[in-house]
This record gives sequence, C-alpha cells and structure tokens, in this order.
Amino acid sequence: MAGRNRPTDLNPTSSKTHVDGQSRDAAAGPYDSWYSGAGLVGSVIVAQLFMRVPVLRPMMIRRLCGRLLATCAVSTVAAAVAATQAVSASEFSDADDLIRGLMSRETVHGVALALIKDGRIVLEKGYGLRDLETQAPVTTATLFNIGSISKSFTALGIAQLVDRHQVDPDAPVIKYIPELRLDNPQAAPVMTLRQLLSHSSGLPADEQWPPRVPATRAGIVAEFASIPITAPPGTRFQYRSRCIVLAAYILERVAGVSWEAYTRAHIFEPLGMVTASFGPNGLEEAPDRALPYRHSGKLVPWSRLQYLGPLAPGGGVDANINEMANYALFQLGDGTTSGHRLVSTQMMAELHRPAIIVGADWPAAARVQNLHYALGWFTGDVHGVHLVYHNGANPGFRARILLVASVIDSVRVL
Repeated sequence: MAGRNRPTDLNPTSSKTHVDGQSRDAAAGPYDSWYSGAGLVGSVIVAQLFMRVPVLRPMMIRRLCGRLLATCAVSTVAAAVAATQAVSASEFSDADDLIRGLMSRETVHGVALALIKDGRIVLEKGYGLRDLETQAPVTTATLFNIGSISKSFTALGIAQLVDRHQVDPDAPVIKYIPELRLDNPQAAPVMTLRQLLSHSSGLPADEQWPPRVPATRAGIVAEFASIPITAPPGTRFQYRSRCIVLAAYILERVAGVSWEAYTRAHIFEPLGMVTASFGPNGLEEAPDRALPYRHSGKLVPWSRLQYLGPLAPGGGVDANINEMANYALFQLGDGTTSGHRLVSTQMMAELHRPAIIVGADWPAAARVQNLHYALGWFTGDVHGVHLVYHNGANPGFRARILLVASVIDSVRVL
C-alpha cells in the first residue's frame, strides 16, 4: 500500500524507522499499527508488501481487509492468511470498494491485494499508483521492498544447508568463520547459527549498533568485534538485522556463492519468483516498481536506499504480490512446491517453531500471548489461534506477512 510514511530516524524505540530499515515497528505485533499518529510525517509509500490477517476469529473478509489497511496507512501492503475453515467467494466481492475507500481515508496511494483460499489464489489485483509523477498504476507485477520479511528467506536458505548436512544450526558460529572476533571472546565458542536467526545471540538490539551500515557484508561482520555482548547467548531476545547478515555470511562461505546468487537459484527460481530481486539495484532495474515517498513540503521520492545492498539478507528483498502469494503458499505447506522439495518437512516445522520468548517490553507482547521468535518468524497466539508472522519496514515501504493455518486462507496486499 502506498501512503504516508515517517522520516528516517536512528532511534527505533521512538517508534520511527531506523536508518537501516529495522524499527520496532518492523517486528511489532500482527495487528499493530504501522505508526503512532504523531510519529508520521506523511510520506507516500507506493512500495510495500504485507502479509497479515487482522482478526483471528472466522469473519467476513470485509473486516479482515478493513483492519489490515487501516493499520497500514503508511504504504504498500501484502497480507497472507491460511485457514482450514471455508470462506465463500462472496466474502471477497466487496474488496474493491473496501480497499479504495480505505486508501482514500488513510492517504494511501498504491496497494496490491491477493487473497488465497483452499490453497489457491482467488483474487490478485493492484490498486492506485506506484509512481505519482508518471501516474503509473500498481499492478500484480509491481516490485516492492518487503523489509524484514527478507529474514525468512535467509532462514530458509540456512535450513536447506542443514538438510544437506552442510551446516549444523547448533554448532558454534566460529566453526564456519574462524576469524570472527567478538567483544567478549567467551561468547564466540557458544554463539550458534540458531541464535543468530532467532535474535538470541546475546548481541544488543539494532539501536545499539552504529547508525550507518558498512558498505559491504565483510564490513558488517567486522563490526561484531566492537559491539558489547549484553546477554549470555541463548538467553534473551534482542532484535537485530546484523546477525541475520552474519548468518548469510556463513551461507556464502559454505555454499561458495553470494547470498543473492544462492537465494535466487535455490528459493526464487523454484518458487517461480522470476522478477524478485535485491536491494536498491533490484528496484531501479525493474520496469514495474513502486517508488517510496516522503513528505518534504510536498511528496517527494526517498533518496536511494543504499544500505539495502549489504543488509539485503535482513531487509533487502524486492518482490511483487504474485511472487509473495506463491511464497506464502509455500510457507503454509510441507516444504515442497510443484512436486519439488525445497526443504524437509522437519526443517520447515523448525523454521516456525518458537525458539526464544519475546520480552514484555516488546510492543506486541501485551496483545499477543505466548509471543516468541522462531527462525526468521515471530509466533504467538491471539484468542487461542496460533500465528506465524513477520513485518517489514524501510523508508517508504511497509510489509507484513501473517499465516494463520486455522482461520482463513491467505490474503496479500501491497
């Protein structure tokens, strides 16, 4: 959805977007608002992907989409919901009027929507504009940055390496990067890949890292030597994107190719994500791409999001709504796609299995029971229904994916 956006800010705890794209909003609750009213400065986002369902009890798609877009007044949205209960096609019939009304009310300029029922996409459509200057419309092929949902792709890549016995998620990280230096040398022999992917490595949250992202992944890895360990590894949830980059760095070392090349060959291509790409280059090279906007007296495009290159494993994937619909369908399955196995059933379950409890200070903790982080995903319960979800936030972009296997099928909105 494209609409208003807050300015870049170095302090995620102030409910504003961090310069590296990762704010507490980016990983807040499945139904949390994307912004706190005063924190918004009104910037258009014709670039965001969401996967979420706003309510957990069986209900009309009208209410589902209503709350979804109402909380996404900031950008493009993609939503994914899975369910075992039947939902009639008539419940999707007023989606057009509903979304256009919400876009007008919430000052949202572009949206792409997909609905999934019984394992198939029943609605897929673009709304509004992806480029305010050219008046180009959002289509189902429009590319959006999906922010921290990118973390789930990195976790999936690691899971594939586990299946091939190329990595052990519970082995020390220094087994794969012997030259890694940490501020506390005693943490190095016990910090694991699982802890990196579940934000439980003992390294501090994003706001305690340098505000500027190094230009290379090697530069990001070098930062670890000067960042204090703030908790024993495996004991505390502390959300940070650099640890996902370190996991991707291990993938690159083991696989012998870049994270981008691996992800394209082993995840994008099997899932039919043929236009999905990475970072600012991926958006700039796409003929059908959404532009992120900010408010500076008038609506103007954000400058180039350069940091999304080195930080891509944690926040730099670009994809369209059709591709994310296919990705959601895959995540709702057993690790296969079109008869081809991407990951074992056991590792697919492991990706969604709670790994570390999320503390009460996290924004979603008051609204989601049993809130945990798994491997690249949040998990929790609302009204007795178990959720698997993740949000994403970068300047001019918002994203959300939420999987509810027991309630409704799937919805995606950009």
